[in-house]
Amino acid sequence: MGIDLSQIDENAVFIIGAGHFGARAARIIRQRSNALVVVVDPNENGLSSLGDLRVEKIQGDGIQFLIDNFHYLTDATTIVPALPIHLAYEWLIRSLPGGMTAKKVPVPETNPPLPHAYPASEGSTLVSYADFLCPDDCPEPAYCTVTGEKRDQPLYALLRNLHLPPFRVHIVRSHQLAPGLGGYRAGDLRETAKRVMTEGATMWILGTSCKCHGILTAFELSILTQGHKEGFESKPSITL
Repeated sequence: MGIDLSQIDENAVFIIGAGHFGARAARIIRQRSNALVVVVDPNENGLSSLGDLRVEKIQGDGIQFLIDNFHYLTDATTIVPALPIHLAYEWLIRSLPGGMTAKKVPVPETNPPLPHAYPASEGSTLVSYADFLCPDDCPEPAYCTVTGEKRDQPLYALLRNLHLPPFRVHIVRSHQLAPGLGGYRAGDLRETAKRVMTEGATMWILGTSCKCHGILTAFELSILTQGHKEGFESKPSITL
């Protein structure tokens, strides 16, 4: 790795995944900002496709990279998920200390049903206001650029208001960085871990959502002792 992560500032952007969406994110951010951009992917070919773009390329497991280096990230550091999995969920469960486990369970049905919900290949549920392919450069306006329809509320707000006992619901909002490109702050992940670990609940629905699209993962957390909770809170890679 050619960078000293202890010297990064709050403007740094970490893109996890160098496929189509990750490469597009890197190019857009580099055009708009001089901030440090770090792209992490296990596939050397994916990183090579970035050519001479002025970004730091790190070959490796993106989720493990976040876990190992999370203590370097400020709350304002931006993370761009560009993987075909629910990054926030995978980061959380792989950060759990020994003796604590999480098991995926089906996302419960809601009444009324969630808009255009369908299962993802890895057991999560995808949710969208759109039943069509959105433009790559959608700026998330108040009125849909395709249908002209006005949304009653952003999808992240709808999901945050879900009442699905015995589940607690926690939604990480994806903020638009540029038209068609979103990410969230490292501080949002810290807050996710803190809430899940300190509220004492074992049944959770964790979601990531922008104004129109989201992903939900339901899981059951096994907490064995209070000592394990304390161990999580002091884990240096997360820095709650």
